[in-house]
Amino acid sequence: MINNEASKGQVVLYGKDLKVHLEKETVWLTQKQMAVLFSRNMRTVNEHIQNIFKEQELSKKAVIRKFRITASDGKSYEANFYNLDVIISVGYRVKSKNGTRFRIWATKVLKKHLVDGYTINEKRLKTAEHKYLELQRSIKLLGNVIQLDSLSDETKGLIKVIAEYGRALDILDGYDHQKVSSPKGTRQVRFAFTYEHAQNIIQAMKQQLKEFPLFGREKDKSFQSSINAIHQTFGGKDLYPTVEEKATHLLYFVIKNHSFVDGNKRIAAALFICFLQKNGILLRKDGSKRIDDNALVALTLMVAASKPEEKELLIKVILNLLI
Repeated sequence: MINNEASKGQVVLYGKDLKVHLEKETVWLTQKQMAVLFSRNMRTVNEHIQNIFKEQELSKKAVIRKFRITASDGKSYEANFYNLDVIISVGYRVKSKNGTRFRIWATKVLKKHLVDGYTINEKRLKTAEHKYLELQRSIKLLGNVIQLDSLSDETKGLIKVIAEYGRALDILDGYDHQKVSSPKGTRQVRFAFTYEHAQNIIQAMKQQLKEFPLFGREKDKSFQSSINAIHQTFGGKDLYPTVEEKATHLLYFVIKNHSFVDGNKRIAAALFICFLQKNGILLRKDGSKRIDDNALVALTLMVAASKPEEKELLIKVILNLLI
């Protein structure tokens, strides 16, 4: 996206050469440059920017600077430039081919952040305090972006995962240093899941999905093994002692064992939320969901696409989101 001349202020974006200002560790563009970047007119870009400020997504004072530029006639004058936060926000709002390409690129970056961790220059990671501040700034921006109607449900879910996990930065930092531990969780299991209970849930789902005759059809005995595994004991003690651990491993096992001809992810997600509900911890005390719809979709897709060696990471992410 940025060529080797970026330090000199020459940036290549989707095949368009833009002379930008690089200052205070961010990129600055004018409304005219954003119009070129996203293939829209300046009026459209200006409307999006005004809405960004009107909705208090960003503060004018923090994201606008005046720089002197030279016009084609040789005269110089001051113009408003907008930093990367504004460029990203406009990119998520604008409707154009380049706007779509921008959102696809941004979504890939978010996925990479989620899997690989927040990536910034090694020199800026020398102190824990600086790392914490950079993460907080990134997560604040993601929290603003998630409010936009133009985002797909999957993208919103991915951003939600990052933003939610950002509230536990100390846990994330501990994981980076191999010191993270799973939260205490709920020890009292009110409802023990059985194969029969699970079948009742699947039958209820089948009534709503009659147009999919293969939905919920078991391929082998692995589904029953998944159910039994969450209540497994070792030495007289539960292998997964908390409600949260049982629910999370149930989600993981049902997805990964791929026991059904069709509907593995939908069934796993349904059993996950039903298990939490039956044990009285699906909702927080204020009535809000511990994991909302989009986050559940994102987590389910992440588990399905994950590698076996990533299991413990995913389990801990989900457990911490359930706090």
